[in-house]
Amino acid sequence: MLTVEEFIQIGKVSQFLTANHIAKTGLWGSGLDLRRPRLLYMVRKNVEWMYDLDPTNETLVDTANYLYAISWQNLRAQRILNISGGGGSISPINPPGTIFPNDLDWKVGTTASQIAPLAEDDDFVVLDGTNGMPDLRGYPINFFRGGVTQNTTPLGDGSTYYYWNEVTGLLQLFGAAPAFGAAQLDELMRITPDRTGNGSFSNTNDPQTIFLDTDGTYTLADGFFIWKIRIKPTNADAVKIGTTLGGDDIMLEKTLTPSVYGSNGVTADIGESGASQLIYFTGFTASAQIDIYILPLSS
Repeated sequence: MLTVEEFIQIGKVSQFLTANHIAKTGLWGSGLDLRRPRLLYMVRKNVEWMYDLDPTNETLVDTANYLYAISWQNLRAQRILNISGGGGSISPINPPGTIFPNDLDWKVGTTASQIAPLAEDDDFVVLDGTNGMPDLRGYPINFFRGGVTQNTTPLGDGSTYYYWNEVTGLLQLFGAAPAFGAAQLDELMRITPDRTGNGSFSNTNDPQTIFLDTDGTYTLADGFFIWKIRIKPTNADAVKIGTTLGGDDIMLEKTLTPSVYGSNGVTADIGESGASQLIYFTGFTASAQIDIYILPLSS
């Protein structure tokens, strides 16, 4: 059984998914009432107001149920938030009995394909069956570069590492400057789906962690948006974050406390339709750990 707080969180995510779907499909192509995002906002704010005023109020359950009922893609919102609610389970994208995907083994070239999903200078790919890519969602993977097994945990020594999300199919490469982990021409790569995995999904809200020694960049993959950034520096640097070199449109210049997480303070609702987006981190004079929280845009 979902709680009132969970209904509220689902309503928030559903409002974003609804507004984004309408924006992407045009005024008359969405199949949704254009007033739906506003309705979701108004009902959710009413539920939040009463919940803050009196969480035991007897009208809350009916109003929260109504909020859930009008929440478009509410099951998708639950999965994004990693809420089960005890109301059943979501079947794995690749259930038992289906044909397992093949290993991918290739030399990096100048173009990407279904059998060579990363091309020269690529630092991410979405393996969800779209854009001619294979669908590896629902599987843990093992990733190799030059015959060397790669880690999902950054070692902090400048070596490359990667991020994999079983729910969305996002594979992202990280490393030190100047390439920052991007695929190199003629580099040997291999992706091996873990066929012994239990099919359990990782949380789509797990952060991507990168390490910077000085100023650096992060590539936001097409189809995703950033909703939070946390920074733990080793020095009291005055830093800023932006979508342009030296920009501060994501976070105004802020002096951080060493070894303490600092936040951009607001939702960094950054998303590009049809293109990736570089995020610039400026003002770092020493190493820093940066956690980047992303969510998929509505499909």
